[in-house]
Amino acid sequence: MYGDNDLKQAADFRESIHKEALAKARSAYPEIDFVIDTHPVEDYITEHWDYPGMWYKIPGVPDGYKSREALVDKIANQTIEKYLQDKAAQPEEPFWSLIEEYPDIVVDYAIVPADEPYRDYESHWEALTKGALQILGDEWKLNFNVGKITAKVINPELLFAPAEENGEMNYRKAFLQPPYPISYTDADFERVNAVLFPNGTEELEVFKWSTDWSDYFADGNEWWGTLCLTVYDASMQRFVVIMASATD
Repeated sequence: MYGDNDLKQAADFRESIHKEALAKARSAYPEIDFVIDTHPVEDYITEHWDYPGMWYKIPGVPDGYKSREALVDKIANQTIEKYLQDKAAQPEEPFWSLIEEYPDIVVDYAIVPADEPYRDYESHWEALTKGALQILGDEWKLNFNVGKITAKVINPELLFAPAEENGEMNYRKAFLQPPYPISYTDADFERVNAVLFPNGTEELEVFKWSTDWSDYFADGNEWWGTLCLTVYDASMQRFVVIMASATD
């Protein structure tokens, strides 16, 4: 039998293993946000014989592993295998093949499934963190300061508002007016978003986020501009994260 303190120590130890395994899995696939571990928490309790001739219960790797590193490798590999299986089972997302036709844009995208019931700001925040991880990998937290992050809801119709040469940065301007000349037109912008948001704006909710909380935005904050949006599409049960930052 294990006491509550034994189980708590084992759970804390197991969590530290999971963090290492997740980091390792993300080094290959930055968008992974889970780990697969077939060992229950009880497997992380080992008995150790020590002075004065007693058995002590301490946290440790489950039986069958030569080292902590071997366990981390196993969990990371199981996690990657499950991620690839799930990804293969999903239908091909047409947006990704389309956006490859526009290599000169400075806009970055992420698509995040809405796996839980919608909870307004909280859901957008979770989508932002997952989307930033997809776009930047673990580097997204460079100079990360959660205290600086603010957001406001904007009218979905403003998502596709015209790009004004000397106006505030918006999505269309970020797409069509980077710091260097490109040949893309409003027709290209509309083509991309017809695939990204196939059901229009009626069931969208858009959050616009501040852009002084990560090094990602440093270049754009020099002069060109920055953009950070999360768009919840209730009709598609997913979020789209849109980020932009550039300099010449």
